[in-house]
Amino acid sequence: MTPKDQLDHRTAKEIERFLHSLKDHASRTRESIRSARTRRCSTEPVRAPDVMDWASDTLEDEMQVALVDRLSQQVTQIDAALERLTRREYGICHDCDEFIGLARLKALPFAQRCTRCQTRAEQFKGVRERRRVAAILAIEDED
Repeated sequence: MTPKDQLDHRTAKEIERFLHSLKDHASRTRESIRSARTRRCSTEPVRAPDVMDWASDTLEDEMQVALVDRLSQQVTQIDAALERLTRREYGICHDCDEFIGLARLKALPFAQRCTRCQTRAEQFKGVRERRRVAAILAIEDED
């Protein structure tokens, strides 16, 4: 039985629930983005007279930008999941083409990888990051 066949055996109600959950999550996330952008645009950028206050304001602003960025990435992931759903590829691991599993999809409805492949991708990313840092440190040691 292929992974797509496994999806065919799921009831229409389960697919509908995932679809509704994804659309609802995307709607809430988009509203959070709009709200954060509105708050950010509505506040007057005034430089605080105290350096510590200014630093605190700057940090708060950077945290808001990071939050909006993370939420925007999440909306992109949700849109991609909805697209996979319409192509009947929803729930299929991007790397190994196996069924991701209902438990993982319930926890993370826009998951693109099964747990095994996600773990492998994160480990690979960690290895690349450690190599990059080691290369930077090696260059600094030469100086």
